[in-house]
Amino acid sequence: MVKECYTNFTNRRDFGLSGPLKSSVLISKDEQWKRIRTVLSPTFTSGKLKQMFPLMNHYGELLVKNIHKKINNKEPLDMKHIFGSYSMDIVLSTSFSVNVDSMNNPNDPFVTNARNLFTFSFFNPLFLISILCPFLVPLLDKMNFCFLSLKILNFFKDAVASIKKKRQKGTHEDRVDFLQLMVDAQSNEGKSVPEEEKHGYKELSDTEILAQSLIFIMAGYETTSTTLMFLAYNIATHPDVQRKLEEEIDALLPNKVKSPQSV
Repeated sequence: MVKECYTNFTNRRDFGLSGPLKSSVLISKDEQWKRIRTVLSPTFTSGKLKQMFPLMNHYGELLVKNIHKKINNKEPLDMKHIFGSYSMDIVLSTSFSVNVDSMNNPNDPFVTNARNLFTFSFFNPLFLISILCPFLVPLLDKMNFCFLSLKILNFFKDAVASIKKKRQKGTHEDRVDFLQLMVDAQSNEGKSVPEEEKHGYKELSDTEILAQSLIFIMAGYETTSTTLMFLAYNIATHPDVQRKLEEEIDALLPNKVKSPQSV
């Protein structure tokens, strides 16, 4: 049945006014979606995640250090802010290799612009027009109107272009991340493109690279921080579960040496 009806729901619904996100893996359609997904899939293999593990471990230790600092200073712990900073550090580092300590550097341009991606108002004139006059959406779309802030889009566009330029010159650390995988695919020389598909394989455009980068931030920041905050709340309100969790961690990691397999 799924096979017979697949052509009726091949693509996700596009609500319009998505700007460069129209080229993201969440909104793109048909062959474009297939091509982009083929490029992005190797990012999430066990091998790539293992290479990123030391980076995640570093920010985990930084998270604990920042929490201890607040406890020693007898400051209140805003878990949403703390886990939000942790998630932001992980996302920016694994996607762009940008090293920030967003808890101690909240005004870093990457941090402020990434957080402002999630700023939304029901009183946004563009949103009201799209709801009250939906027939105008196709016209506004052709005029390149977008729900996202033009200032934020330009910041990330310039940032991606700058990082890509440095990496193409070879002036970057030999580290696997989301952006590097897409740059490899754009040059059509990287290992991210399967051998059998390299012949005639259309490279990723700059707009497509920007779109995937924004989606990666959107998907990884808010969801991760909210989940961690919910887990922290439940552990704090259920001390018996907290003790059991601590015992299991101590049993699995007696020497406190973490590895991808043990985690």
